[in-house]
Amino acid sequence: MAKSAIDMFTKCMATELGPKGIRVNSVNDDPIAPYPWDPNNTPNDPFVELAPKIPVKRVAVSDDLAFAVLLLAAPESTFITGTNMLVDGGYTVAGL
Repeated sequence: MAKSAIDMFTKCMATELGPKGIRVNSVNDDPIAPYPWDPNNTPNDPFVELAPKIPVKRVAVSDDLAFAVLLLAAPESTFITGTNMLVDGGYTVAGL
């Protein structure tokens, strides 16, 4: 499913399920290494060239996404719904 479709689905479900006390959010990523990533140990890795272009100077790893999900699932986040959290280290705002 395209990210724009997920974004709209999230908003529609949040609107529909909110009155029942159900929160709906999504976490979008771009780019993410599909394995433990270390720029010093992976010289032929395509992420080595990409990482310096990202504002935080690295690619995401699974823990980055897990913490975003944890934040949205936390009891303190009960007023957050219909949100599409972008976890990309500034990749999108940098125009990459």
